Amino acid sequence: MAATHTTPDQPHDRSIFDCDEAHRSPVRSDYERIFASGLVVLDTNVLLNLYRSNERTRQDTLAALAKLGERLWIPHQVLTEFWRNRESPAVRHHHATKAKEASTALDKAVNAARTAVTTWVSAVQLKDNDEVTQRTDQDLAELTKAADSLKTIIRTQAECDALQETATTHTDPVLNALEPLLHGRIGDPLPQDAYDKAIKEAQDRADEGIPPGHEDFRTKEPELAAGDYLLWVQLLEEAGHRACDVLLVTGDVKKDWWTSRGYDIPPRPRAELILELRERAGVGLYMLTPGELLRWAKELLELNVDEGSVRDLEQLGETPTDDQPKEGTWTAESLATFMDELMVRYPSRVKAIVAAAANGGFVARETVYELAGYDETRKLRGFTQPIGTLSRDLQLTGQLTGREPFLLTTVYGHDTDPSWAKGFRIPNPVIPLLREQYEASDLWQADGSGESGS
Repeated sequence: MAATHTTPDQPHDRSIFDCDEAHRSPVRSDYERIFASGLVVLDTNVLLNLYRSNERTRQDTLAALAKLGERLWIPHQVLTEFWRNRESPAVRHHHATKAKEASTALDKAVNAARTAVTTWVSAVQLKDNDEVTQRTDQDLAELTKAADSLKTIIRTQAECDALQETATTHTDPVLNALEPLLHGRIGDPLPQDAYDKAIKEAQDRADEGIPPGHEDFRTKEPELAAGDYLLWVQLLEEAGHRACDVLLVTGDVKKDWWTSRGYDIPPRPRAELILELRERAGVGLYMLTPGELLRWAKELLELNVDEGSVRDLEQLGETPTDDQPKEGTWTAESLATFMDELMVRYPSRVKAIVAAAANGGFVARETVYELAGYDETRKLRGFTQPIGTLSRDLQLTGQLTGREPFLLTTVYGHDTDPSWAKGFRIPNPVIPLLREQYEASDLWQADGSGESGS
């Protein structure tokens, strides 16, 4: 927002809210206006929650979306992410996955209790005390029986809540409900040149801590990490075209989207996002979580929404950043496991990672071509994608936590074309781990290229 300059003789009408960091809290009339004539943009998690929800919550959500009707719109990036994530066990098989996690946790608890009791009995020399061993064996048997009973309840409820017939698209009830709701209300994909530009912009903004999406660059490959920014670019364009206020509905409550959310503070987007939308499209930005959308839909759209549905969606939402587990680290063991498997699947990526480690954390584009034996006409688009694919595979088997920093990040800004990669970098903390694993091998070759990526 440009500053307004006045002289002592010039009156001005600046108010307490005329500051880039000051924004009015949204009120009922704001949502009334948007529901009547604004643009309601749905994030990917709103659609995926339809698989994770129970029947009541699913139907309440669909009823709210149906009431919004022509106000609805989704960026093409949301469509891309929806189909990318739909087959994930955490989505289409959400209830079975959560049931398995709970059952596994119960088994671990029983085993831990058994180990604790056995250790105690041994430590205090009670192995030969028949009375003590009989009582502890009996109680441990009761504990096992109780855990088995709980697992039965969990499994039965999961079977009750699970969606049926989602294996094929023509029988999937979620797809059958969404198709008429969203038909004609989905944006176009970015042209390839605009897409390439946006990926680079996303990384540049992430380096500067500019929202949205910079948090994702810590643990995701660039094209996946740029997802929030791609959504934002498409939202900006559509808002400018329609010239109406925007309500973004998202379950992503990370700090690169929202201001601090207190128990008594209404939800409000980051000030930078409000300003950027105002400057680019001349309209206002509002945001709600899926649960909050149901609350307002109940009040303003005269829907009979169950309060339990609101609570369910709030529980499905992502944990606020302040409460999320901190970013994880690579250990020697987890990194060795990852690199060994990567060598089996994609040896050229191993060569690039080790070369980066040998050269201060950066490997140049030209070095990658040489190591991989690529023809000079081949592009490096998608070179880091196998890193993300393997990371997700190892997360499913419990060999990675999912919080490890992404191992190979693209550095853009090549001299020939700024949208090209000039090379790739790895997180500094993994360099000594890789040195220990590979310094004695032929892969470890320092060529002095590290400085160009600094």
